[in-house]
Amino acid sequence: MLAHRIASLTGPDGVGWTDVDEPAADGGVVIDVMAAGVSYADLLQTTGAYQLKVPLPFTPGMDAAGVVRAAPPDAGLAVGQRVAVLMSYGCWQEVVRAPVEWVLPLPDDMSFEAGAAAPLNYLTGLFALLRRGRAGAGETLLVHGAAGGVGTATVQLGRALGLRTVAVVGDETKREFALRSGAHHAVLSTGWLDAVRDLLGDRPVDIVVDPVGGTERFKESLRSLATEGRVVVVGFTAGEIPELRVNRLLLRNVDVIGCSFNVLATTPNGLSDAMARLSELVETGAVRPLIGSTYPLEQGSAALLEIAERRATGKVILTP
Repeated sequence: MLAHRIASLTGPDGVGWTDVDEPAADGGVVIDVMAAGVSYADLLQTTGAYQLKVPLPFTPGMDAAGVVRAAPPDAGLAVGQRVAVLMSYGCWQEVVRAPVEWVLPLPDDMSFEAGAAAPLNYLTGLFALLRRGRAGAGETLLVHGAAGGVGTATVQLGRALGLRTVAVVGDETKREFALRSGAHHAVLSTGWLDAVRDLLGDRPVDIVVDPVGGTERFKESLRSLATEGRVVVVGFTAGEIPELRVNRLLLRNVDVIGCSFNVLATTPNGLSDAMARLSELVETGAVRPLIGSTYPLEQGSAALLEIAERRATGKVILTP
């Protein structure tokens, strides 16, 4: 079969499309891939900057969707069943072997492309809002990087959960995309704090979800918060990891909360419960994964460049 392999940590150019052996079942679920997702974490893996270090060479790709070719008898999955897959790496190939606990049934009305867009971004958004952010209906949510994969997912989920949602984006095109995604308001990242204060008046922000990072953005996020407000840190796509003087938390009575989605995999029923909640929101039409660009599976490097150059909106997808 064909697969992408990262042979050197030199960025997107180090990703090659090559022949590899098909995976053996070996107690896992074997899946024919019909779509695979592209994320900022994949880009980090091409330079060795991601938190998980994998020996070279390896196949990137954290989420995919496809059809079950083989599964253990006790997996609760049938040959031919449509599924989504969430893994730490390994999805950018024609056939994937995944542990049973990382394979999730795909709702009948969800396309393979949407299925590949959902696991990493939407389950991260649910985890950030409900478990880490303790979001409640009627609160005000602000999302940085709101036109990207995690950002659009969090915007949609926030609206579906009854939050007043404000999107922060980099340009007018992304602003329009965030509004189409379901944001009640969208502002540009330049001067965003003053713009948000003008929008909200005397009401400050209850929850900030930040996949972008950067020192000044982080400081302003803290300034935007209501008493007992929360900043949920999801990532650092800006490349700069901010540092915190914790007296700011004490004086303001606010929280800064880390959000690493991987913990769901080690929580009993964590993934299955989260996917069930997401499926409910999809079935009611409250949430619909948003697809940005679509590339042929062999053009992984081009897809990564779109993310590296900050041109992406929604989830970038690879298809066979």
